[in-house]
Amino acid sequence: MPCHVPATSAPSRRRRPSRAPDPPQVAATLDLRKPGEREAHDLLLRFSTGRWPLWRVLKIKRQDSTLFVAIAWLRSGPMDRYAVAELSLDQIAVCWRYVPSAAVARAELQKIESKQLTKPRRQRQKAIR
Repeated sequence: MPCHVPATSAPSRRRRPSRAPDPPQVAATLDLRKPGEREAHDLLLRFSTGRWPLWRVLKIKRQDSTLFVAIAWLRSGPMDRYAVAELSLDQIAVCWRYVPSAAVARAELQKIESKQLTKPRRQRQKAIR
């Protein structure tokens, strides 16, 4: 008596997508050799991944030694669902402020980005002799 019965239908083949997916866009660059930046990276991963994540990341921007993250709290009431979190890159510190919607959280990060781009550049000092 045979233990295995051969399949009567042909195996199905997956179709490949017609176009390659776009590469992910870099939101912020961290140097994981620096302890503060590595700790911020690990904390962000701990809060946003795993079996029971606390946050869903909507947008990330870096400005100097702070990582700004627009987040949606996954375990909260409807009144305080969205926030803009600030993760310090030179010490262990996280703070956040609640905002009314995901669009407002993203707009806050856009404001931070535009302020960073319009920041006046330092002028070279001419030595007077």
